[in-house]
Amino acid sequence: MQKFSRLLFGLLLIPCLTHAQKVWTLQECIEHALKNNIQIKQAELTKELTEVSKNEAVAGMFPTLNAGANHNYYFGRSVDPTTYQFTTSQIRSNNFSLTSSLVLFEGFQLQNSLKQSNLNYLSSKYDLQKIQNDISLNVVTFYLQVLYNKDLLKQAQEQTEASKVQRDRMVEMEKLGAASRGNLLDLEAQYASDELRLVNAQSQYDQAILSLAQLLELETTTGFSIDTVSFAVPAIDVSAINVSTIYDAALKTQPEIKSSEYKVESAKKGLSIARGGMSPRLSLSGSISTAYSSSGRRFTSLAYDTTLIGFTQSLEAVYTLDVIPSYEKTPFRDQLDENLSKSIGFSLVIPLFNGWATRSAIQRSKISFHQAQLNHESVRKTLYKSVQQAVSDVVTASNRLAAAQKSEEALSESYQFNLQKFDLGMINTYDFLLSKNNYTKAEADLLQAKYDLIFKIKVLDFYQGKPLTF
Repeated sequence: MQKFSRLLFGLLLIPCLTHAQKVWTLQECIEHALKNNIQIKQAELTKELTEVSKNEAVAGMFPTLNAGANHNYYFGRSVDPTTYQFTTSQIRSNNFSLTSSLVLFEGFQLQNSLKQSNLNYLSSKYDLQKIQNDISLNVVTFYLQVLYNKDLLKQAQEQTEASKVQRDRMVEMEKLGAASRGNLLDLEAQYASDELRLVNAQSQYDQAILSLAQLLELETTTGFSIDTVSFAVPAIDVSAINVSTIYDAALKTQPEIKSSEYKVESAKKGLSIARGGMSPRLSLSGSISTAYSSSGRRFTSLAYDTTLIGFTQSLEAVYTLDVIPSYEKTPFRDQLDENLSKSIGFSLVIPLFNGWATRSAIQRSKISFHQAQLNHESVRKTLYKSVQQAVSDVVTASNRLAAAQKSEEALSESYQFNLQKFDLGMINTYDFLLSKNNYTKAEADLLQAKYDLIFKIKVLDFYQGKPLTF
């Protein structure tokens, strides 16, 4: 029974371990962020709103169609809604109608509204793509930051372990009288300093993991780790990088450019819509209606009757003929047929004066159009400056990496040489630790320069429309 319980526990634990061991690749991180980021969801809703407006503009090109029905009771003196005669009887009436109208001409406002709504929809699509690109680039930034801090942590662990080995060796030498107490204290201090550096490196790595998890909208960092990508810095000829070439590519690939272009076209259509308000408006309308009244009656037959009204001088009887018509309640369906009414007509409205409303709308639309043009020019200039900065950053990062590599190689050789001399007692502890710390700093600088150049190259690739992959 105990073995069975252990086996069952192990089987239940397997899914938990599998989930805990999930390793996220860069592509998975980007896809998850694009699916769960709040800003992207808001932009998607904005796009849906513009799509609703576009569909509404399309429907506005068709005739309107409305149906109506009334059910009324009349008490006391009132007018029969079907005979239009006064009556004091209680009446129940029903009215049914179907109306339609179509705008034939209104200065092309409907057509321009349709075009404007479509331009707004396209602009919102590119706005969404811009946010998606920004989020993707942020994921790459945070992903590289995790990789950098992970390598930095590994380096700190190796340095701490090396300091521990040297400290332990010095302890034994001090016991044997082969080393002074001062040398031992120097190595103790170095070991403590490296332990502090290790704690800081661990804290920076944990913070990088937390920042990436928050960007991905994850609720916890438990079981969250990323794929350790092993890659070399891509070879790049900084002399061959041309700002104009990259800028021309960015104009074709960056969504903010297309978005601002559509906004300019939309503002232009808005001006045409406002000017259309000065044109006459011609509409076609038609209707069909019918009614029913509980007082409705129809003729059925005639009855004749004679009445004695007197005698002549010769005593002959004189009669009068009474004609008595008979009526019955007109059925509901028959009244609907008899009261059927149809109409068709045209309506023309010529704007003469409306408190400068149309003129003000035109002026506002002109200002909005100029604002859209200036905004488009600003977006283009901002993009050009960003490309300039990205090219400059790559050149600087490449030069910094080259210098860091030379420094690391020189200080590595110096450290190894001083380590041998220290083991032989040919240099003091201060000079050895100085050499070691310089080499440690050079390693950290090289690591930082490496990841900095990788990120700068990715930014340059981003402006050229290349995928954000390693």
